[in-house]
Amino acid sequence: MLLNRRTRVLRTAAVATGTSVALLLPAAAAFADDASGDPGAAVRDQVSGWPLADGSTAQVWQTGEGSYRADIVGRDGVLIGSLTSTGGQPAYGENNGLHIVLQPDGTVSSWQEDVPAPVPTPKPQPKPDPAPKPAPKPRPKPAPHHLNARIKLPDGNVATFAKNVKDGPRVQVSRTNDQRIATVDAKHLTAQHRGWTYKLAVQPGKHQYRFVVVDTPKQGGDSWVYDLNGKLVAEYHARKR
Repeated sequence: MLLNRRTRVLRTAAVATGTSVALLLPAAAAFADDASGDPGAAVRDQVSGWPLADGSTAQVWQTGEGSYRADIVGRDGVLIGSLTSTGGQPAYGENNGLHIVLQPDGTVSSWQEDVPAPVPTPKPQPKPDPAPKPAPKPRPKPAPHHLNARIKLPDGNVATFAKNVKDGPRVQVSRTNDQRIATVDAKHLTAQHRGWTYKLAVQPGKHQYRFVVVDTPKQGGDSWVYDLNGKLVAEYHARKR
């Protein structure tokens, strides 16, 4: 059964490049709201097909000089939507936990977030008779305070993770001499510095954050994913044509 127009609406954002730290905002390079038209009517040439992390396929078309469009086709052959990269900027899209990046050179990378299984509702149990109160146990010693995780990033800078702050998690990116260059938190999820993008990504259904580092498209658009303890949990490398 073909998907209707409303079920094809996907959330996207364009990743811009620059030399200063800035908050990334949604841009026009996004999944198309209506993918029912003829894809071949406005394109020059199909470049290649890219398998995506969830088993779907990105069919990349060159639409002009330095401009590409990726048509996202499901495993059932249904066109889900499109992603467009223009002006030398990468385009980013997300659909049900599948993240896709279309680079300005027509290459595509993707990764799939974990989707939690539904938790069954427990059946009510009869209340047992109250047991006698046990003798009080000695209070355990407080757990030692753990310092915030601090790791070196692929761009040579250092990330410091603070996950137990008042307004939510925060990751500060600094030079090795502790000069701060970027900060991302629950209110400012994305920042940039000299072609590198730093992002806090929320895992759907888990209320957990991941810290994602994406390098400049000129170097391939590779990305690294860390948990808030500073542990590298995934690494993705853009395929070269």
